[in-house]
Amino acid sequence: MKVTTKYLIMICTVVFAVNLVMGIVIAHQSKEALVTQINAMMLNVSNTAAASLDGDMLESVTADDKASGSNNYNEIMDTLTLFLDNADVTYIYTIQDMGNDEFAFIIDSDPVNPGEFGEEIMTTEALIAASRGIPSVDQEPFTDSWGRFYSSYSPVLDSQGRIAGIVGADFDARWLENQLRKQYLSVLIIAMVAVLVSATLVLLVATRLLNRFQALYDELSSLTDDVAELNTDILNNPDYKGLVEDAGVEITSDTADTMETTDVSEDAIGALSDKLKSMHDSMNQYLSIVRRQAYADPMTGLGNRTAYSNAVKRLNMSISQGIASYSVIIIDIDNLKAIYDERGHEFADKVVYDTACILKKSYGMEHLYRISDDGFMVITDSMTLKRIEEINLTIDDELNRYNDSLQDVEVRISKGAAVYRPGLDADYRETFRRADDELSAAKQAKA
Repeated sequence: MKVTTKYLIMICTVVFAVNLVMGIVIAHQSKEALVTQINAMMLNVSNTAAASLDGDMLESVTADDKASGSNNYNEIMDTLTLFLDNADVTYIYTIQDMGNDEFAFIIDSDPVNPGEFGEEIMTTEALIAASRGIPSVDQEPFTDSWGRFYSSYSPVLDSQGRIAGIVGADFDARWLENQLRKQYLSVLIIAMVAVLVSATLVLLVATRLLNRFQALYDELSSLTDDVAELNTDILNNPDYKGLVEDAGVEITSDTADTMETTDVSEDAIGALSDKLKSMHDSMNQYLSIVRRQAYADPMTGLGNRTAYSNAVKRLNMSISQGIASYSVIIIDIDNLKAIYDERGHEFADKVVYDTACILKKSYGMEHLYRISDDGFMVITDSMTLKRIEEINLTIDDELNRYNDSLQDVEVRISKGAAVYRPGLDADYRETFRRADDELSAAKQAKA
């Protein structure tokens, strides 16, 4: 399975799970809200009916009133029947408290199978609460000979404010549970629709992102081709030899090939990440070369005139601050022009490069600058002229061995050195001038 597809499945799964949990939570909350609403509706029926009855009249009703059809009985029956016919109630009736949490019918408005006066009624927590003056609704359904119901109960008060009886209103448990089921189902359907819509949106966004990844990958591939071309130029250009070596990078012909091995169709994110990492590594290599090119001589890798000028500026600043301490050595290849004329540029360039390598061994890369075709500068920490002479003798020995390897060509160099004198050299030029004078004297001595 493609990695991108795995990511997509994971996202869809998370979206589905979140929506499902939210749907269940909302459904539960909706159920509680609907139960509260239905309870309020049930209490509204029984409370209104209780308020419509005359408590004194209800309290005076006896078993004989039904048989005789007394006015009190008929008035109460008419009121109850009005609610039975017009409210969403299955049965509505009045109840008398027999004591000891026992209750019985007074008048039942059921036209088919009414409860008889004095007939016992099933006791529930809600009925007990109503007998104590608190209108209440059954929290659980109960079953009797008439069916399975949820009931609400409201006290009927007499003219003295005492409880004269109770109005009971039965609601079919199946009706209430169907209402809850419909509500629950509606919420679940909405949640499922939300899941489908979310999944569709995820697919659309993922597809667009994948296309964008592909477009970006293609652009990076085009840039890779340019990098490969630059790679080839560097490999084929001998002028970059010193820069590449001294920058500490490795430029090979398979750099570009490495960046093209990832299949974007398998893992768009991973492919793009690999491509960017590879490009980042390559760019860092080339930036190292560019930095070296800005401050280094391309043939030898030594500091160029720009780097030398910056070093001089730093020395002059140190002199002005009173913290300068340095030595200057000037080295020239005396017969470089003759070598150019006799052996050609390629051989003469090799002589320059090899001479630079000899100097690097003695003075270190960080102190050397090539300031002209045949001229080198060394700026080091302060050392005695004797120590400089010892190092220069080592250079002469290395140069003699190098000349032996050339056989028919002798490379000759001249050197001049000076050590900064605190309080006497006002700036770098004065130190340089003394080193340059010594170089000129060395050249004249060889003439």
